[in-house]
Amino acid sequence: MSNKRKKLIILSIIIILTIFLFLGVIYKNKQNNNTLKFKNNTYYEVTLKPNNYFEENKIDANNYYIASAIKSIDIYFNYYLKNNKNINYTYDITATLKSYADNGTKLVWTKDFNFKKVNNLNKKEINIKENYNLDYEYYVNYVKSFQEYYHIKTESYLDVKLNIKINAEYNSYVLLTIPINENVFEITMKEDNSFLENNKQNNNFNKILIFIFTIIVIAILLNKILFNKDDEEKIIKEYQDIIITIQNKPYINSNNIIYLKNFKDLISIALNNNQNIFNYQNNYYTIIDNTYYIYLKKDDI
Repeated sequence: MSNKRKKLIILSIIIILTIFLFLGVIYKNKQNNNTLKFKNNTYYEVTLKPNNYFEENKIDANNYYIASAIKSIDIYFNYYLKNNKNINYTYDITATLKSYADNGTKLVWTKDFNFKKVNNLNKKEINIKENYNLDYEYYVNYVKSFQEYYHIKTESYLDVKLNIKINAEYNSYVLLTIPINENVFEITMKEDNSFLENNKQNNNFNKILIFIFTIIVIAILLNKILFNKDDEEKIIKEYQDIIITIQNKPYINSNNIIYLKNFKDLISIALNNNQNIFNYQNNYYTIIDNTYYIYLKKDDI
């Protein structure tokens, strides 16, 4: 088997092993993604005052509501996140009144209400279930009192927020925004999951790094195995005084043949024994005590 063919086989094996490593890491990342489970089932419904017009005393989420008909708004926070390792987290639930002037363009007043705060939990899963019954009319009257005191008209909202701080770094939340002084309104809900997004970004970044690393490794190996001519040419030039080029294929009449994988080894053997190196069509050998030391750069001699 030629030396070049051996190199190609070795390179192919290395590339295959590297690809398997790359695929293995991707599979591991996918498993990690599968272990990261999340759901936000936060829900709300509106309870109405006694009246002669609505058959039911409750209206489900994602509807329009008549402000003067509302008795309370029931919010059911239901937030779940499971990780493959422990999560250190704290959470709190707050309500904030916000009043804007000039058609909602300028924030002129805020008032915070703290409902609950839980500190320093350390678990593999976050499982928050909290229910709150908001007296809607209480907040309406609070805003009216503010407006009457300062003789201004404002556009006001009540933000009810579940805020979760994960690993002292990521702030995730569930936020419900409830208009206060509109005759008919709808409630909006949005959420932010910085921890989940960051985890996805990290996994994608890791995959990119692994891919780049794989390409670099293959390129280096390819250069070392197939394109190492520059290094050998430097060595040949440096030791050209002991290298003799021959035109005829040598006749090797000895059973003692040692094939060398590294050209430098051949140089060392020749120098240590004060012998020349013979070059036939880019294949090199030296003879020491009737033993042939051969480095095959091209084809077998």
